[in-house]
Order: sequence, then structure tokens, then C-alpha cells
Amino acid sequence: MRRDLVVQVIVDYGETWENFATPYEAESFINGNIDELDVPRAAWLEDMHGRKKWDYDIVDDGSGIYHLVDRPIEARPGLYRNTSN
Repeated sequence: MRRDLVVQVIVDYGETWENFATPYEAESFINGNIDELDVPRAAWLEDMHGRKKWDYDIVDDGSGIYHLVDRPIEARPGLYRNTSN
């Protein structure tokens, strides 16, 4: 497996952080520890070299369950070439 394709989800709580293989695992951790750790400050996807690929928005679905939602492509201009001239 190419190491440059291996990614991890980082969940930042400020004083501590956790890493997960998938966004689903990260969501499960966030929701399972919400009483103890509160809502994380940030979450993002990075490769194994520590390069951030994109950010996640941490969104409450209205019932107290948090989900990681990809930011729209427009909000990630560093990852895509501007094709409008």
C-alpha cells in the first residue's frame, strides 16, 4: 500500500487530540464521550506525513448527535485549482 494514500481523522479537543481511521469512528468517539470531553474544537483529515487534506465541520443534527461533515469544495480552495477564468 502506498503510504501517501493512508489518511487519518484527527479530533482536536484543545489540550488533547485523538486520531481515528475513519470519520465514523471519530463520530462514535465524539458522541460516546460528549459528557466527559464536550464538543471538540476541530476535526480534519490528514495524511500520514501530517499534511492536512481538509477540515470537517462538527454539526449537531438537532437531537444531540454530532456528525463530521465535509466542508464544501468552495471552502477548500487550497486543494483544487481555480478553473474559472
